[in-house]
Parts: sequence; C-alpha cells; structure tokens
Amino acid sequence: MTVAVAQARTRALGAVRLRGLDFAFSTRSGARLPVLDGVDLEIGGGGIVALIGPNGCGKSTLLRVIAGLLAPAAGEAMLDGTPIAGPDPRIGLVFQEPRLLPWRSAADNITYPLELAGWPTARRVERLAALAGLVGLDPAVTASRPSELSGGTRQRVALARALAMEPQVLLLDEPFSALDALTRERFDLELLRLWERAATTIVMVTHSIPEAILVADRVVVLSPRPGRVVADIAVDLPRPRTIADLDQAMVSRTSREIRAHLGDPDAGGEAEPGGRVHQPIERPPAEFAS
Repeated sequence: MTVAVAQARTRALGAVRLRGLDFAFSTRSGARLPVLDGVDLEIGGGGIVALIGPNGCGKSTLLRVIAGLLAPAAGEAMLDGTPIAGPDPRIGLVFQEPRLLPWRSAADNITYPLELAGWPTARRVERLAALAGLVGLDPAVTASRPSELSGGTRQRVALARALAMEPQVLLLDEPFSALDALTRERFDLELLRLWERAATTIVMVTHSIPEAILVADRVVVLSPRPGRVVADIAVDLPRPRTIADLDQAMVSRTSREIRAHLGDPDAGGEAEPGGRVHQPIERPPAEFAS
C-alpha cells in the first residue's frame, strides 16, 4: 500500500473515538465489578488496531461497547463524531465462536441481516455472491448447514454475515483462536486482503503478539482489570505483509515492548526515541492471567 493510499484511508469513514470510558458489571450481591476504567482511544477510519491484554481485562467488553451492545457507565463511544447509542448497521461484530443459526444454511446465515433489512430476494442473492468472493467462501458450500462445515468455513460465513451491510467498522473478538497455527496464519493474511478490498476499519482482540504485529497498524495494550490503556504501540511494517515479515528485527523489538507492558519479567523496559523507558505493568492476579 502506498503512503498516499494509507493517508487517504486514515481520513475515511469509520473513525472510532472513546473518551473516559468506564464500564462495570453488577454482581449477584448487587455490588459493581469494574471492568473498564477511563479508556481513551482514537482509531482513524480505515485503520487496523489490535487490542491485547490479560484475560479478564475487558477487551471483549470494550468491543461490545463499541458495537452498541453495552452502554458505558461513564464516558462516551463515538463513530464518526456521532455517539454510539445502540446496535448500528455501520458496525459489524464477529465473535470468537461463529454463532451461526444452526437451522439455516450458510447462505441464509450470511443474508440474514439483509433479510431483516427488507432486501428483496434477487438483491440478496447478488450480494451473497459478492460476499462469498470477498471472504473466499466456496459457493458450493453455501447450501450446507453450519454442522456440515469445518471450523474455518464457519468463521468465513460469520465474517461474510458481519460484512453483509457493508459496515464502516468491523470488530473481531479473537475470530481465529480456535484454528490451528498454520490455518490461523493463513486466515490472518486473508483478513489483510479482505481489509484491502473492503476498506473498513478493523478493531481486533487477540492474545497472540505475532498476530497483532502481523495484522495491525497499532497494538493497544490494556492493563489487568479494570482495563486501562497502558500502551499504544505503532507497528512500522510496510504493507502488504507476509509471514516472512515476522522474522524482521523490528518485529522482535515491537514484541519485546508489548511483552514489557504485559508484565513479562523477561522482556525488560523498552526505550523510546526520547529516552523514556516503558515500565512493565504489574502482573495480573492469577484468576485473570492468560
């Protein structure tokens, strides 16, 4: 991708801004369990940001707030300057599990949002063909039900469904974590190709540092619960990217920096150009450790 194209994408629609975002769940006893604390984050339209942090730090909750499925206790989430007040067709969400409707075919799962939106049959069929091509789904399997599909194919169906309404923002909650390592790498590269074609903002939760570096423009590190942004690290790999890019020395430096913020005692501090050293964050309690 050229510099001019990259700059144009950062000015595209799909800009997400989080200001002073707090969120807490209510427990059975009536107490409140803080999950997010004062999250401030800006994501330019057309960019890719990876969220990484220990289990229980609020990464998935943050995605659901951006998706409009959860309302923050304080602060605000905005899309292109407009408050996110509920589910929005401009925002697509892919869960860790595909969550497909088992009684519907792959095709009917993909086009379900279009059906709810009142699209006529002929238009849905046309859009289905375009979506299958976009996510690399074999048209021959679209008549099959989810139980007849492999895990990777089910995730392609979930991706296609999330893209059905041409969202400006695509939220991914560890969508490839259940796949084996080689398949996961292939899907990461396919995700980058999809991003090139779909021109959508992507916010992806992952526990994999190599995956975050391979896919994202920036890696945002969250602290243990309640989640706060403790680092926002730029990934300086040029695009398009390949698996071989992960062998570069710069990737090792970026990985060490991320690990330092995750509290890895073997990573050490990572000096910034100005001389400041990132201090490792405190290790999470055992119940929230990765």
